[in-house]
Amino acid sequence: MPATTADELLCLSFQLSPTLPALLPAHECLEVLPIPTQQIVAIPDMPPAVMGVANWRGEVLWLLDLAHWLGFGSLLELFPNQLNHNVLILAQDKQRLGLVVAQVGQMFRCPLAQLQSPPGTEMTPALAQCLRGYWAQEPVFLVLDGQGIVQSLSSN
Repeated sequence: MPATTADELLCLSFQLSPTLPALLPAHECLEVLPIPTQQIVAIPDMPPAVMGVANWRGEVLWLLDLAHWLGFGSLLELFPNQLNHNVLILAQDKQRLGLVVAQVGQMFRCPLAQLQSPPGTEMTPALAQCLRGYWAQEPVFLVLDGQGIVQSLSSN
């Protein structure tokens, strides 16, 4: 795809759950990969949304069930027999975080003028910190902010 302009945001689409589509700016995604369930090492005494760690290019990569973290339910409960997990490698400064999502989709050019502000309705503190806005297409996409995701982890 050609480079984006200042009026649009190139985003990677994915499903937080089977019925909840979301977008993350492509420049925040380092890589997309499947990680086999047996390669995830659970870490005791972590929040339930933290699935554990896995080896990624010789580094320890923390894995976060993003839907669970944002308050939409656990992927492990939705797909208990899943053999591989779809992971978006989020790059923020020198930090790397694996966001586990239900399914990875395609790239979209999201016109910034069409982004709608988050509603003033109640939402979880993590979602409020991670949500950049909505893109009102069919279906409506949550537009997330990678930096907000990383900050929400350190503040909770």
